[in-house]
Amino acid sequence: MFERIVAIVDGTATSQYAIGASITVAREDADELAFCVTIDPALNADGLGGSCFAAMAEQLGRGFLDDALARAQAGGVSRASGKILQDEPARGVVAFAREQRAGLIMLGLEPRIGILRPFIRSLVGEVLRETTIPLCVVRRPARGKLNRRILVPIVDDELSHLGVTYAIALARGFRSALIFCCIEPDRDRSEGRAALDRAQADAAAAGVPSTELLLPRTTAISDAIVHNADVHDCDSIVMATHMREGIPRLVEGSVTAAVVYSSDVPVVIVRAPHPA
Repeated sequence: MFERIVAIVDGTATSQYAIGASITVAREDADELAFCVTIDPALNADGLGGSCFAAMAEQLGRGFLDDALARAQAGGVSRASGKILQDEPARGVVAFAREQRAGLIMLGLEPRIGILRPFIRSLVGEVLRETTIPLCVVRRPARGKLNRRILVPIVDDELSHLGVTYAIALARGFRSALIFCCIEPDRDRSEGRAALDRAQADAAAAGVPSTELLLPRTTAISDAIVHNADVHDCDSIVMATHMREGIPRLVEGSVTAAVVYSSDVPVVIVRAPHPA
């Protein structure tokens, strides 16, 4: 399904988790796994020992890549490569992923805390703004194979249909089981039931086994999603996002972002294309 996977390496603990997850997925479904490290070109600036800092950064990056490549070989992924990118992180990663014709980008996510959290842009958001290549975000060591059981939160709209379509293709490729999860709408409970019925019908038509969860709105939607992924022993979550910007995002919030920052299982994010 993926052909090639790009995994971002930066030496953090969550980056190590992402490396492990990328090896797990690549071993089952990828022609090649490509690791990348980004180094800010500003480090090459004249003065203040810039070239020295750049050399140190490149040496560290090369060490990170060597470790990742050794793990890939030990994990049974023979076609793995690594590259140091001299570019701004998101731009460099996206350009590299396009060059590799990657079907998935994987990265570890460091926690953001404090009152400024809504205003701090993460690499996750920056990458999603630049590409529609699906992104797999990892905060904790992966459970199992990432694809045995997948939770798919849905509502009755086109964005949700995008997530359902992608999850079904993923499940068909990995012979996974899907759990469609819907929070009861405030206006009409039948909307949730209809959305679940359509999702299950689509999965059945593709030969993918699925079950459903219609949950009462008793807590924050993101909390319900994360809780049920844990309760039902899911390996990952698949969600779609519009990537809202500015005031609408701050006012309406983002369920996807909240899930990403609280889920203990990897979250695969599918971004809707921007209108032409």
